[in-house]
Amino acid sequence: MQKGDILDLEIVSSGMEGEGVARVDGMVVFVPLCMQGEKVRVMVREVNKKFARATVIKVLEPSPDRTEPLCPIFYRCGCCDMQHIKYDRQLLIKKANVEACLYKALGRKVQVDDVRGDGKVYGYRNKIQVPLAKVGGKVVAGYYKGNTHNVVPFGQRVREDLGACVMYTGGMQDMLDAFLRYANEVGLDCYDEQKHTGFLRHFVARRVGDKYAVVIVANGKKLPLEKKLIEVLKNTGREFSLYFDSNTKKTNVIMSPDIKVLYGSERLDADICGVRAKVSPLSFMQVNDGVRDMIYEAVAERIKEDADKVVIDAYSGAGVLTNVLAKSADKVYGIEIVPEAVADADELTEQSGNVGKVENICGDCVEKLPALAEKLREQGRRFAVVLDPPRKGCDERVLDALKSAKPDKVYYISCNPATLARDLARLDDAYTIMSVTPYDMFPETKHVETLVCLEKK
Repeated sequence: MQKGDILDLEIVSSGMEGEGVARVDGMVVFVPLCMQGEKVRVMVREVNKKFARATVIKVLEPSPDRTEPLCPIFYRCGCCDMQHIKYDRQLLIKKANVEACLYKALGRKVQVDDVRGDGKVYGYRNKIQVPLAKVGGKVVAGYYKGNTHNVVPFGQRVREDLGACVMYTGGMQDMLDAFLRYANEVGLDCYDEQKHTGFLRHFVARRVGDKYAVVIVANGKKLPLEKKLIEVLKNTGREFSLYFDSNTKKTNVIMSPDIKVLYGSERLDADICGVRAKVSPLSFMQVNDGVRDMIYEAVAERIKEDADKVVIDAYSGAGVLTNVLAKSADKVYGIEIVPEAVADADELTEQSGNVGKVENICGDCVEKLPALAEKLREQGRRFAVVLDPPRKGCDERVLDALKSAKPDKVYYISCNPATLARDLARLDDAYTIMSVTPYDMFPETKHVETLVCLEKK
């Protein structure tokens, strides 16, 4: 097999990236935008020792589960992975991917629940971060084409309730359209990554309830004619706060800490499972409100059933989940290494009326978790640990600290089946997997969120 070969292939399974998988003389071939059961004609574009990658030229025999994408630029944009697949089949693929990761890491089959969602397939994102570029002399917004930094401009919105990207709402699109009108009327230019010149970098917006936080990220210190933009945004009829983020570094990190308020509030009020949190542009929040609440409530419900309701939230951040769990637990400890996040958590604890019930601890889990566990055991208390780590999973030292702490139960929330499976393998000698429940936090994409409940052996 060589680069440029034209092959007719049968897709035999699905890969972790949502792509189709074929085999040629023992060689695995990954083919995006197709699915199991299809026959396709492809061009080989990359050949390695163990696998190859190919691009579909023509679908010769489509699957009955193939469907027409709602988004008109789906096949050119690099944002979604599965809009060509009927939704019920997407859920089956995600469940199979979680099963495959667990089998590979643990060497045995683990029962996985069906994938759960809130029924909202489009318009579910509460936050967008879109790069800005000049196309045909105009400032446009879009997403990067897969594996490039070339912006594919958004098309027209296909429904009034959705944005030009069908993953967010029409209200978000109103704010983006207003900004683009301003940018083109003022004559702003866009950032060039290679030359490190130009001004506009990203448009970021977050919907919090019925209000919007709009952030203009730019390679500069000041936004020209900011009052004009404020007036243009006011004309949308939406409630909003406007921020300017000065990001002048040569980096692919979208936002810098250098943010100032141009209009409105420094932080917006969010209601998360009954917890009133103050959200800033830099605050971490799950992008899908409905499914996030389903997961948080599932953990809280299980803790409610525990005989001794003491919980340690081991990646507590600004304390949102910590205070949600306080509704079901007698005592919750949050451990967080970032001092600013702990300060926010203390403020949220006070606002939520949980002073005395929630204790936020600043420090590294590696040290704080075993020490806290020893204190609880001396008191004769049983306790559970909640893990909600970033995509890279848990640091191995944290897992060692967890095993040293010996909590009676562990609730692990993961956004990456591969690192989840790796971490569960490290805990396998000490904990029994009681349940594995995937959640469709990101419909139409390859991503899946998973809640695993473990019990001490």
